[in-house]
Amino acid sequence: MNNHIVVIHENAIYDIEKEQFETDENTYKRAWFMIKNQNVFTTLSELISRSFIYLNEKKNNMKYDVEMV
Repeated sequence: MNNHIVVIHENAIYDIEKEQFETDENTYKRAWFMIKNQNVFTTLSELISRSFIYLNEKKNNMKYDVEMV
């Protein structure tokens, strides 16, 4: 079983690590969020955290006290 996915976008290769209980579909959605917002957040850890928040808000209707882009 793969523990990452690879996305090619605008001649760049992105290798996104899959979380332990995450589906391929969820990893793919998080990857696109990260690719589209990589210039918005100042650190990689913030970008990764925000990608999880985004996914949880969209798929699980969770609410956070953080404003999303």
